[in-house]
Amino acid sequence: MTTDRTPLHRWADELETHISGLAGLGLDRVVVIAETSSTQDAAARHAGGKPGLICITGRQTGGRGRLGRHWLDNKGLGIAMTLALRTDAVDGRLPLAAGLAVAEAIATPELTHRIGLRWPNDVVDRVTGKKVAGILIEQQDGLTLLGIGINTHHVEADWQSAELETAISLRELGLGVDRLELTSLVLTQLNAALYESPDVLAKSWHARDTLTGTWQRFEHNGRRYEGIVESIDPSSTLVVRTTMGLARLPALTTSLVHD
Repeated sequence: MTTDRTPLHRWADELETHISGLAGLGLDRVVVIAETSSTQDAAARHAGGKPGLICITGRQTGGRGRLGRHWLDNKGLGIAMTLALRTDAVDGRLPLAAGLAVAEAIATPELTHRIGLRWPNDVVDRVTGKKVAGILIEQQDGLTLLGIGINTHHVEADWQSAELETAISLRELGLGVDRLELTSLVLTQLNAALYESPDVLAKSWHARDTLTGTWQRFEHNGRRYEGIVESIDPSSTLVVRTTMGLARLPALTTSLVHD
């Protein structure tokens, strides 16, 4: 069951009209696919090396997250989209801006206290710790591919057993959304965020950070680190207080261990 008010066949026209007013993103083309294995791969294929494309699907069957993890939407109950952007126009603000854009788009007055950011790329429910949305940034064919996935319409029966402990949808949080309307709002928030200074973005990101001050486990270069997260600069460094002292881990090549 979905709460979409706009049928899929109207998404392309609606989004083309919407992105025409978002100069900061540099988007000029929309591809809507009823079903695809991965919007990252589909966006790269349809872009043909030319930036400015947004690719969105009604149903994603083989999506991926950071470090090869899976992000599936076999039942068409979420948002799965990829923006193909100019690599030379992208800087360290993009990961922060993307996470914040999604968080702010779904943080209604009723939910704002529950929506947090979990480094490196998750939008989470602060109460349960479960993932609401995720961000993936890859480089292909000279393009930067920004993938965004949001759980919107799922109920408990829709999750696979392994997902029940880790994922949650906006519907389960009490928020009914139209996927096209939420997509448009995310794009608007992302466009606005990219005009902000790095300092402003960092301040906004830290206001929703859920890891600093908590005990976590990380992996870098095959080695495990665990301890209290002292600070996070999401574009460069994590500082973790371990039993051996402070460990400074590069954000780009460090992963959060969930097991």
